[in-house]
Amino acid sequence: MLYASSTRIGCFLETLARFRQPPASLQIADALNEIQNTGSDFTPPNTLPASWLTQRAMGRATPSGGRYARIYSSEWLSYLRKLFEPDVVSSGLLHHGDAEFDLHLLMSKNRWLTQRAATKISAIGYSGVCYESRHGTDLVNWALFEPFQIRSLEILEIDLTDADLVEAVARLELGIDPKI
Repeated sequence: MLYASSTRIGCFLETLARFRQPPASLQIADALNEIQNTGSDFTPPNTLPASWLTQRAMGRATPSGGRYARIYSSEWLSYLRKLFEPDVVSSGLLHHGDAEFDLHLLMSKNRWLTQRAATKISAIGYSGVCYESRHGTDLVNWALFEPFQIRSLEILEIDLTDADLVEAVARLELGIDPKI
């Protein structure tokens, strides 16, 4: 599967979000920083190591046709609910009467559900799925099923002054450490 976003900022937000740490983990990180005689391999929380960029590039591609399921639409949500709600309840992900199979459940980080949905969507002949990002509904993401065909491909280098990178870092409240 190839994951993509319709915008560069979307690519950065999806990729860099893993560097963001919840507030509770910051207290643990502060305590770890106080330990004497430790190695220098520690990356502070909410910090993007500048070295991360050395192994990355931004691609721009155009897939060759195909049908894409807009899985957060009411039509697809209804279809997926019928298919998976019994399994979701029996697996314990959804308890009778506690909640329902809705957009919130589908947008959760539960890979079991999204992988099953993707498998079913691929099996019925779709080329991939289209969905709004958890970082904002103005960001549209794509998951292309293999094998996929690309009509055109452009590879662009990324540097620390990249406007979309700078904006994503600001939105995620990250810092960039040029020394690591």
